[in-house]
Amino acid sequence: MLALESHQRVFLLAKSGVSVPIRVHIDKRARRVSVRIDPMAREAVATAPANRFALEAISFASERVEWIADRLGALPPPVVFKPGSYIPLRGVIHRLKHVETGRTVKVDRTSGPTPLLLIPGPRESFRDKTRGFFRAAARNDFAERVAVHAATLKVTPRSISIKDTRSRWGSCSSEGRLNFSWRLVCAPPFALDYVAAHEVAHIKEMNHSNRFWKQVERCYPDWREARTWLHERGSALHAIGDE
Repeated sequence: MLALESHQRVFLLAKSGVSVPIRVHIDKRARRVSVRIDPMAREAVATAPANRFALEAISFASERVEWIADRLGALPPPVVFKPGSYIPLRGVIHRLKHVETGRTVKVDRTSGPTPLLLIPGPRESFRDKTRGFFRAAARNDFAERVAVHAATLKVTPRSISIKDTRSRWGSCSSEGRLNFSWRLVCAPPFALDYVAAHEVAHIKEMNHSNRFWKQVERCYPDWREARTWLHERGSALHAIGDE
């Protein structure tokens, strides 16, 4: 019998002739096989509770291959970090421009209606320099908002890390270590603020009970609108920085 392991990929064929990538994921916490779309990796994830159910998970995905193909086809096109690309920063579209001189990324708002992000240095380092700028901006914004919300709830986060996460905007460990997706700095500030409040609230309530949502509301009363925005438009953020 064919054995499949976690993170192994298979490809299914849709009626349109499109090859649909499926990544097997073994999660011992899962109660049943399931399938979801990973918008950042641009593939489907077939989850099984153990290796022996991996083929069942693939079969489950195969029965839904047309739905998977439609969802993957509807994802926004990748937005690559290269000169001339248009990238949102804190909800405002900026155009990336390479400049030969300078050491730090600067914003130029004087050259037209669209602000420019001036990325200095060798052209071959353009992508890494741009990504580093966005990660640093995200770290600064999250540090500021986490401090505000932590003071509101009288809690102390253990650490703040900026990640290139694939399935969550943020997370909070039982030790109070907070992780956030750098792509949230591309969104309007209210979306980042909500995620910061959400994860800080988990320091007090490691669940999604009514008590938890009351803590979120203490930090960010308009959380429902921000959550809706992420549900409806968050997939576009996952396309930013893709190759």
